[in-house]
Amino acid sequence: METSAATPTRPPHPAAASPSPSPSSSLRLWRSAAQRNVRNQWSRLSAAKEQWLAAVADGRAHASALVNAHLCRRNMPATDLGVLKDMPGIRDKANSKLVLREEQYSGMLLSAYKEMVRQLSYLVEASHSMRCFSKAAPNCSITQFSDRQDNLNDSGDGGGAPVFKWFSILEFETLAQELVQMFVSEQKLKRLLLLEFLSIALKEGVELQTSLNWGDELYDGESNELQSIGLQSGDAYSPPENWCAERLGSQRPGNLPLHEVLQVYLTTWHANMNINRSRIGEIFELVEEEMKIKLS
Repeated sequence: METSAATPTRPPHPAAASPSPSPSSSLRLWRSAAQRNVRNQWSRLSAAKEQWLAAVADGRAHASALVNAHLCRRNMPATDLGVLKDMPGIRDKANSKLVLREEQYSGMLLSAYKEMVRQLSYLVEASHSMRCFSKAAPNCSITQFSDRQDNLNDSGDGGGAPVFKWFSILEFETLAQELVQMFVSEQKLKRLLLLEFLSIALKEGVELQTSLNWGDELYDGESNELQSIGLQSGDAYSPPENWCAERLGSQRPGNLPLHEVLQVYLTTWHANMNINRSRIGEIFELVEEEMKIKLS
C-alpha cells in the first residue's frame, strides 16, 4: 500500500517586535495628551478662582455682621433704650442675644475661610499638574501618558516643544504660578484679618494668652491642609513683617480696636489688595487665545 506524502507546511514566522515610535510620532502623541491635560488644568484654575472669590464675598458679609454685633454689644451700656430702659434685665438679655450672634457669625466666617483654603489647594494643585509624562505600561504597545513621573529622564514638557502653537509647558506653568501667587499672598492677608475678627470677642476682660496667635490652628486640620499645599513650612506662610510685635500691644486686655479700625479691616478684606484683576484677565486672555477655547 502506497503511503501518500504529507503536504508540506510553511513554518510560522516569528512575531515581529512592535517598532518603537519615531521621535516625531512620540511628540505628536505627547502633544495630543498634553493639550487635553493643559486644558483641564486651566479649567480647574478658572473654576477654583471663581469659587475662592465667592468664598471671600461670603466671608465679608459674615465679618460685617460679626463686627456690627460686637459694636452693638460693646456700646450697650451707653445705649439709650428709650421707653425700654426700665425693663428688668433688658441690657443683659440684649447682651446675651448679641453674644450668640457673634458666635454664629464667627462660625460662618470661619467656614468661609475654610472654603478659601480648599479652593486655594485646588489652585496650587492645578498649577503643579501641567506636565504630561509617558507612562510605562507592561505588555502594551500603545503609548500612554500620566501626570505622574515614572521615568526620571522624562521631564514631561515634550522637550520644550509648544503644546498648542507658541507656549511651552514651562510658559503655561509660569503664568499659572503668577496667578496662584496672588491668591497665596491674599490668603495670608485674609488669615491675618480673620485672627483680628475672631479675637475681638476675646479681648474684653480676658488675659492675653487666650487671644489667637498666628501659629494657632483656626480649625481642626488647618495645619495639615496648609502643609499639603506648601504653605506651612519655614517662611512660606509666615505673618507679615513686624505684625507680631505690633499685635502684642493691641492684644493687651481692654485694648479694643476702634470702630474705624474695624471698618478698615472690612474694607481691606473686600479690596483683595493682592489680587490684580486686570493681570488675571490678561493671563486668562493669553491662555484662551493660545488654546482657542473660552474658560469662563
